[in-house]
Amino acid sequence: MYTSINTDYRNDEHNWFEIESQIRSIAEAGFSHVQWIHDWYGEYLYSPSEMYQARDVLREYGLTARTLHGSEGGERGYYEKGYWIPAPQLRCVRIRKDYTSTNHYLRLAGVDLIKNRIDLCAIIGADTLVLHMQLPYMAFRKNPQDKIDYYNAVYRSFDELQGYARAAGVRIAQENLFYTPNDEAEEKFDRLFNRYPEDYMGLCYDSGHATLSWLDNYYFLLEKYNDRLFAVHLQDSDSIEPETLEKLRSICERIPEEGIKIVPPEWADRLGSLLGYDKHRLPWTGGVLDWERIARGVASAPRLHLPADFEVVYREDCGQEEAAWLREGREKSLRFHEMVNRYKGKPV
Repeated sequence: MYTSINTDYRNDEHNWFEIESQIRSIAEAGFSHVQWIHDWYGEYLYSPSEMYQARDVLREYGLTARTLHGSEGGERGYYEKGYWIPAPQLRCVRIRKDYTSTNHYLRLAGVDLIKNRIDLCAIIGADTLVLHMQLPYMAFRKNPQDKIDYYNAVYRSFDELQGYARAAGVRIAQENLFYTPNDEAEEKFDRLFNRYPEDYMGLCYDSGHATLSWLDNYYFLLEKYNDRLFAVHLQDSDSIEPETLEKLRSICERIPEEGIKIVPPEWADRLGSLLGYDKHRLPWTGGVLDWERIARGVASAPRLHLPADFEVVYREDCGQEEAAWLREGREKSLRFHEMVNRYKGKPV
């Protein structure tokens, strides 16, 4: 059976020594596939020579690219007093490449950024590009016309990208995120999946993100859009109390106007990832998720290409050496795929 893990499990430092070091360790642990995730955030453009270097590094270590995490553009947030302040709920004027922008030139630059990642997919052999699509929902609340303009820009971008992606043999999978309110997120997926064909636009289900937003049913998106499931990011999570989630969202929404002073001191160093709740742990590490249910959803998804991606993070305080942690990750991936095969009715 095949197994897959993210190439930045240790860090996303932008140098080839670190990239190749992690890829070598992934191969030594016995994984067969990877999600190429370096430079998933920001406006970096790969040169053709770098794309071939990525391909050749994977080949050297006998690994196959399963998916690739693309970038939606520049930083959706800002720094204040040394802290990174996330602001996905707003329009961020500092971004120069943004496929959702109503500025024609910035939008086209964002399309070029996605085309760059489609090219990288084609060269390293990945058939699915995972994308984020943050919704500036606070702007929508202030001005309903902004929502209309936002989606018109998104449609223009994906209309323009469709032929390019098809020619490269690449599909686009929109990932579920956790800042956006659920009703806005569901509307986003409905709009995209109703507009675009099932061989072009689909879902990437992130199990950890689901536990930080869909608190009533962590599996809602996995099951509602099962026929559109293109990829998964499997990670374990402790979830979050509804009252805490509401408080965190309220703080994040107020920071742009009221500043860092409203953040409780114990949270100030964890702002960048819903105040540190998105842990990206290996499955079966004491979290809240029902992995049998997830395996059943993966097994029934007609458009998901296995192996399923683990998207996890190694931390030095986890109590294991890195190599042992990676081997445990591969064993857990094998365990998960055994469950998937059982639901598919295949021999284990």
